Order: sequence, then C-alpha cells, then structure tokens
Amino acid sequence: MRAKSRQDPRFEVLGRVQCQEISALPGNLIDISAHGCKIFYSVPVTIHLEDDYTLLLQVADSATSDLTLICHPAWVNEDSGQTVIGMTILRSPDSERLNAFVESLKSKSEKEEDGKSQIVDSKCQFI
Repeated sequence: MRAKSRQDPRFEVLGRVQCQEISALPGNLIDISAHGCKIFYSVPVTIHLEDDYTLLLQVADSATSDLTLICHPAWVNEDSGQTVIGMTILRSPDSERLNAFVESLKSKSEKEEDGKSQIVDSKCQFI
C-alpha cells in the first residue's frame, strides 16, 4: 500500500477525481498523502501551473465520504494523449478529514507490514 519513502509517505488508493475546471470527465486518483496526490486523466487536459483547483475526491474502498480539497499543481506530464498531474494539497475545507483518512491508511499499511514479518516460510507443507 505504501508507495515511496518521502517526507510524507504516499499511499496507493483507487478513487475518482472531479474537477470541472480541469475536465468534464473524471480523473483517477493514483496515490495520496497528507500534502499531495497524483491524478491520471486518460485524455489530454490543460493545467495552468499558477492556478489553484478545487477537487472532489471519491475514494473507492473507504468509509470516508467525498473529500473537497483545494490543490495547486506541482507538475504535469502529458504523453500519448494521457495526462498525469502531481498536486500539492493546500489548506482545505476537508483537511482534517483528509489527515484522518491518511492516518487510517498508515495504520493499515503498518498492520500489513507486521503480518508479513510474521511469515516464516512461504512453502506449502503437508502434515
């Protein structure tokens, strides 16, 4: 579940991102941290790096309801008609709920790592 080691660890999650300022079509949430996220669009979109955007995040496998976040684009990669955007999350109406969600992802990740460390031998044994 943990993506990379960084100042704020990012967690891979499945979700949908709505932002009419970017595209009428929804984007896909790739990963998220307390201070940033990565979004994938299967179509080319225009991003103004000096603008802030209001995103509505709908996380697929979570009890968390939709999150409204104000974000600033950090980088944009366009390739073969697809767009990936790295966003910095600014102080938002749902910042506290985002922090709680990221903490729940962190605790799930730690539990998964603890479970993996308890596996001694992955070979099948017949008794």
